[in-house]
Amino acid sequence: MSFQVTSQDKTPAVIRKAMIKHNLEREKTEDYELMQKIAEDKELRIPDNANVFYAMNSTANYDFVLKRRGSARPLRAKNVASSTLPRMKQKGLKIAKGIF
Repeated sequence: MSFQVTSQDKTPAVIRKAMIKHNLEREKTEDYELMQKIAEDKELRIPDNANVFYAMNSTANYDFVLKRRGSARPLRAKNVASSTLPRMKQKGLKIAKGIF
């Protein structure tokens, strides 16, 4: 699944969009965190109120995982969201990228 994220989107808005796409609307966004998969065994936590576009590592894969806070691993079944983001092209102030 994918949706558009602009260069202005903050972490809570991106988490909310991902939760809606994965039918998790009843959950609280504060209970989840956005992680970027940097390598097989490394993840970068996107800060809670960051601008996602600028907080992510642009030299790493554009794979993201939505995790429940406090869990050591990504949640499975209905509670997991993951995506590969294609390379992006900047168009004015909007950055189009697929996520989740």
